Amino acid sequence: QIVLPLIIQENNNIRLDRKTLFTVINKSNNSDAEKNWLEKKFKQYGVRSRDLSTLKIRMDEIPVSLAIAQSAKETGWGTSRFAQEGNALFGQWTWSGEGLKPKDAKGKGHKVMKFNVLQASVRAYQRNLNTHSSYKDFRKARAELRDLGKPLDSLKLSKFLNKYAETGNQYV
Repeated sequence: QIVLPLIIQENNNIRLDRKTLFTVINKSNNSDAEKNWLEKKFKQYGVRSRDLSTLKIRMDEIPVSLAIAQSAKETGWGTSRFAQEGNALFGQWTWSGEGLKPKDAKGKGHKVMKFNVLQASVRAYQRNLNTHSSYKDFRKARAELRDLGKPLDSLKLSKFLNKYAETGNQYV
């Protein structure tokens, strides 16, 4: 009840951006506003090469059921200290900046990202899957489903998240 609307909202934002992207791509002459929007999106999605096909692959939704499943797993159904104290729904790690240190961590290690609001956690999770090199195969599989006109299948796509957690394939 809490996480579903947040995921849907972020997917809707991506869907609108994706629609704008295809409008911009399909025009022969873009306005300055469209060029500025495109530059902002290249930066947001970490596309340094300014390659439109890479941006198209990265700027896409995360299946709702997959995001809900990961959130439930990562937070122990919302009971984890990271979720309750840091609005961290997806257990994303950070080595700098704001975060909560795991209780069993010794010395300088990772922290779990902390967020002011739950929506920011969902946004960061989607950006992570859409930009980090560890999830390149996830994005490729998602693009293949799109190209075939098939729905984004969470079970198929989850197979490409073995680098999301230290437990690897066991996590999947």
